Amino acid sequence: MTRRRRLGIATVLAGVAMAGAMPAGAHGIGGRTDLPLPAWQLAWAAGFAVASSFVALGAFWSQPQLVAAAGGGRTLVDTRRPVIRGLEFLTKSIGVFLFGVLMWAAWRGNPNGAVNIAGDALLIWFWVGLQLVSFLFGDVWRMFNPYVTIADSGAWVRAKIRGEEAARTKDAGPLSLWPAVAAIFAYLWFELAYHSTDSPRSIAVFLTVYSVAMIGGAVVEGRGWVRRADGFAVLFTKLAAMSPIHRDDDGRLRLRSPLAGLSTLPDIPGTVPFILVVLGSTTFDGFTRSSVWLDIAGEQTGWGRTVSSTIGLLVITGLVAMAYSVAISAMANITGGESAELSRVFGPTLVPIAAAYAVAHYFSFLVLTGQRMFIRISDPAGRGWDLFGTADYAIDWTIVSPATIAWVQTLAIAIGHVAGVAAAHDAAISRYDHRIAIRSQYPMLAVMILYTVLGLFLLLGA
Repeated sequence: MTRRRRLGIATVLAGVAMAGAMPAGAHGIGGRTDLPLPAWQLAWAAGFAVASSFVALGAFWSQPQLVAAAGGGRTLVDTRRPVIRGLEFLTKSIGVFLFGVLMWAAWRGNPNGAVNIAGDALLIWFWVGLQLVSFLFGDVWRMFNPYVTIADSGAWVRAKIRGEEAARTKDAGPLSLWPAVAAIFAYLWFELAYHSTDSPRSIAVFLTVYSVAMIGGAVVEGRGWVRRADGFAVLFTKLAAMSPIHRDDDGRLRLRSPLAGLSTLPDIPGTVPFILVVLGSTTFDGFTRSSVWLDIAGEQTGWGRTVSSTIGLLVITGLVAMAYSVAISAMANITGGESAELSRVFGPTLVPIAAAYAVAHYFSFLVLTGQRMFIRISDPAGRGWDLFGTADYAIDWTIVSPATIAWVQTLAIAIGHVAGVAAAHDAAISRYDHRIAIRSQYPMLAVMILYTVLGLFLLLGA
């Protein structure tokens, strides 16, 4: 049976399983909820989709596919060409310019978050938009990242001053992602727990501290520091591993099978905690819309709410990590392997779930509230300007229907978990014979179903 036929059968079975699914309610950062339906119906449909995909994969996917596809594919562009290098110089310059505008607006613009561009730029178009762009089109952020540009420029200047031929000092690759774990958790705490997230001055303080940590670390440790400490860049790189578009080691932009890059993500200490922190934070974001959380912290404001949210963020993230650890321990008992090693091997298979949660929680927020950017670009500092004639733009709240949004979010949860099951299955059959591989995935299947059901319950605000 051909690989295409096997994948086709798996897709059909998953689609049949989803036939009983109905649109789910959804949340964005702004707490949007659409078309709530009985939780049992969504849980049954999504859980059945994940379980049926596991059965289909076990029956028709008997040889590893992702590793072989990771380095291949059709060449699209040779990025070593001078014109492409010129384009990259342009994109890096744009990244530094936009970062400067954001910092200026946050520090010097109107302190009212309702008219300042800082909140929308950071919380919507950067955080949400680039996650979606990354898993669809690859690691686009690397072409714009201002911290890398500033670090590279500083290294080049130092080399010229010292008369060196090239700035290679202390430019080792990532040795550990633990700095990125701390960096991404700091942002997630700021977004989800801090009580004044949308304040331009709060954003200014956060970005200033974050920037000092990135650029200061690069001065001391070298350019490699930014590549292993910038939580945003690390996240976008992980998500880009799912993309059918990738840049190979020779600098060529190539087209490959989706998910293939997950099988070749480097085994760097801190990778699994990084992914679990992102998953846990999104789960907590959904939990804050539930009736349980509203009973706990619904009336709290100011620092009291910040403290409660911080504790909630830590607890929920811990529970998500605990569920994964239990599954890995059970897998180790089945296979006779080491839990620590298996955790590193199967950690990247959680990345599709992180992508799914990003779509499910923030899609409506990006499409609807994100339209405010057309207004903000004409008056980034909130001073009454109209630079591009868009200051009077009216948000079209009907651009997508509630039903469409709900379907996108429901399918995102189901497809993301099915993709996670497929990636885990491929990793298992790469290590074990088919029978052991299937048995080893029972614990991971249970965790995937748990994440699926929990995610849909939280989308409903149950």
